[in-house]
Amino acid sequence: MPPSMPSPSIRIPVELLSQSSFAQFGTVIENPAHSTLPRSQRPPLLDTVSANQGTAVKILDVTRMTDLYHLAPSTKPAKAVMNMFVCAPRDLRPHEPSDSMPSSWGDIDFDEEDYEDGGSERQLFDVQILERHPFTTQTFIPMGLSQADKHTQYLVIVAPTLPASASRRHTGRPPPYPTPKIKKSRSIKDIFARARPSPFTNEKGPPPSQFIRSHPSQRPKGPGLPDLKNLRAFVATGNQAVTYGAGTWHAPMAVIGDRPIDFVVVQFANGVSDEDVQEVILKPAPSAEEGMVVSVDSDRSGRVLVKAGVGSVKAKL
Repeated sequence: MPPSMPSPSIRIPVELLSQSSFAQFGTVIENPAHSTLPRSQRPPLLDTVSANQGTAVKILDVTRMTDLYHLAPSTKPAKAVMNMFVCAPRDLRPHEPSDSMPSSWGDIDFDEEDYEDGGSERQLFDVQILERHPFTTQTFIPMGLSQADKHTQYLVIVAPTLPASASRRHTGRPPPYPTPKIKKSRSIKDIFARARPSPFTNEKGPPPSQFIRSHPSQRPKGPGLPDLKNLRAFVATGNQAVTYGAGTWHAPMAVIGDRPIDFVVVQFANGVSDEDVQEVILKPAPSAEEGMVVSVDSDRSGRVLVKAGVGSVKAKL
């Protein structure tokens, strides 16, 4: 049984998935030419080269694959694995007024006038569990879903990681899966490496950590629990794949709409269960009406309406 943590009652609006808004959590993979953002808000173009005898454009380094299993307690090496997830649409519950706090990531309009005329509909998705893969990135690539598909999309729900000290305050016990402390080497070489100047490099001190210059999504997240007060929800179109950074807390894939989506999922794994995946169940207070809830607004066609983040409020995808 996965460990649990107390969950506040918060309603989270849906944001448009873009590389700029998702950068702290991982990578969005999409053809820049198909971006729904205004040109002024699009990220810089990635490097490209001509390929396939001039019939294709190759876009380089569209995502960051990270293998941190050398930091795992077992030190068991991992291998790259590719699986397929066939994800059925989730059941959403009808909207009802609530005393839940609005998310800090965007105001939710609680005015019911927009829904009384039948112009749009609001439904609710309860986030009951979060998971992470502490030593590997995980990339979800949807298959057979068009960008223009109005009736099926998927939600990407993520949360930052709390410091370990804050995690103890939340649960009254150490974090559920502490990351091992790296043992300090006491070899003669290590002792001399800390000398000034170092005999092994041209620098005045030991080389910096390999993670200092890494993108934030590539750095180890530490053993902390998810920061639920800063949980965010993004809606993705069919031409977008997503890579969760190593150790990023996220909800299991949530498809919304009419039909399942097939995802090809690429990650590293070493077969040690709590090193490959770690889960936390979110437990609302007994007196609370609800816990963490994503508010999903849609138009008559079923297409999700964006309520927060980049782009105009209530803009259609």
